[in-house]
Amino acid sequence: MDQNSGDDSTDRPPSTPEQEAAALALAIVSQASAITQGDEEALDASEDNLREVVTGLSDAPLTPRQEDVVATLGAAGGSLAAGLSEALAHTKGVDTGVVLGSAAEAVLAQTQPEAENAPDAESASDAGTAPGAGAGAGDATAPGADDRSPGSDAIADRDNAAFDDAFDDLVAGTSRDDQHADGRRPDDDHRAS
Repeated sequence: MDQNSGDDSTDRPPSTPEQEAAALALAIVSQASAITQGDEEALDASEDNLREVVTGLSDAPLTPRQEDVVATLGAAGGSLAAGLSEALAHTKGVDTGVVLGSAAEAVLAQTQPEAENAPDAESASDAGTAPGAGAGAGDATAPGADDRSPGSDAIADRDNAAFDDAFDDLVAGTSRDDQHADGRRPDDDHRAS
């Protein structure tokens, strides 16, 4: 039976693709956290959690080979997330746990606005509009863009810019402390050429 029906043997409520992606992302963050802690018990638990998440999204039980592939993907994703988190933590001068905690919060936040801001079908039918339809619903924007909370685009732009700056600093081997007085980084001198 379809995992989104809510009628399967686990009695799970229906889930959206975003919620499923968030569950997978949180499992990877859990892997990364266990890797950075160097705790074998936590690593085993996070691997088990990832298998459970993937099994819950599957229509049929996983074969032993598929379980091995899931474990490998989890290890690869966890290693990548751990490495990037450690690099960003080092660049920002914070503990890796802070970065991973922020990553987990960001993953959860991705699923929250839809649930909080989406009008229910009954009130939408009373108003004569489809859920999510509002001013600009016909605009050439991303699907669901009208469902976002006010200011979320500005927050995302700010966060993306901050991440881009941190990533550029990491790649260039510089930090904000290495910037010129006018805010340019030493690598900006080379980009202008």
